Amino acid sequence: MKKKIKKHLADGLLIVFSVLFALFINKLYDNYQTWRKKEIAMESIAKELYRNERVLKDWKERHTQISEKLTQLIEGENDSLIGEIKKNKFFNIGLITENRSLIDDVLTSTAWESAKTTGIISEFDFETTQKLTRVYAMQEVISEKTIIKILDYYFEPGIHQMEDIEAILLQFQLRFTELVGQEALMAYLYEDIMKYFNDTKYAVP
Repeated sequence: MKKKIKKHLADGLLIVFSVLFALFINKLYDNYQTWRKKEIAMESIAKELYRNERVLKDWKERHTQISEKLTQLIEGENDSLIGEIKKNKFFNIGLITENRSLIDDVLTSTAWESAKTTGIISEFDFETTQKLTRVYAMQEVISEKTIIKILDYYFEPGIHQMEDIEAILLQFQLRFTELVGQEALMAYLYEDIMKYFNDTKYAVP
């Protein structure tokens, strides 16, 4: 009788141990899967921001040149250009931008949005989340607000009243000054997040 009881106890303990061990293995696997998804998300974000940093550098150089040219026009330091502008029946901004578009590439946020959609962002530590939120929020301000405001202003009907060219130039100069200032802040945020990545294994060569 005692032998049967001992045998049942041993069998029961073995079953309990087997179940607990299986749960432990499953937990380890789930943790690994979560860790791997986090690693992939962070690597994707690092690559995305590294690319965006290069795009912004081109933007900032171009928009700074436009802002400086507008300042020269307002201060009367480029008579030949203002003469060319006034020859037209409409305000041809191409004369100031050298017939280049304001932007020829975009700042993307695909990796960041994917991390939020999948919920893996909850695995990021607070400092990482805070830094990334600031970077992507500033990107959105520049791309979705400031640049759009400039384009919207250009397509306003009254903008092509050439008798008001001085006022038009001033309005554009103010908008480009704001844009360049925001791009300077964006460049700092990129530099900061890249330094943060360089201090971790997410550095991008």
